[in-house]
Amino acid sequence: MNAQNRDYLMELKGEHKTVARLLEEIKDLIQKKDTQGIAAHMGTLKSGLLSHLKKEDDKLYRDLLKEAKDKNIELVAITVNTFSTAMKGIAARTLKFFDKYHAEDEIIKHIAEFNKDFQGAYEDIQKRVDNEEKMLYPMYEKHCC
Repeated sequence: MNAQNRDYLMELKGEHKTVARLLEEIKDLIQKKDTQGIAAHMGTLKSGLLSHLKKEDDKLYRDLLKEAKDKNIELVAITVNTFSTAMKGIAARTLKFFDKYHAEDEIIKHIAEFNKDFQGAYEDIQKRVDNEEKMLYPMYEKHCC
């Protein structure tokens, strides 16, 4: 793997650490009932996730599918397509959550529901991060550049 792609994966992994930190900070803010802090962190988390998803869509998935096609590696193509489809579902649910609780007043109005919905979004995001780091990133390291 060349240095540029190694740096790309390190950047993605660094973003995962930032997302994990923000999720834990939001959990702490929920315990403290700090809706202003929650709303601020939610905005930061949403923008970070959207940027991260775009980076993956623009390069990670594209590069893996190209390698699978060029080298006729059907297993990689099937895995990437399956993963991409599953991840789009997770992304859609997560973005719906962010849209629903886009402002502090929405969080305050629906705090009990927010807490439940946050737990679902938290689990979705954690699942995505874990799957990427255990499956996709090693596949990228093995097959791409």
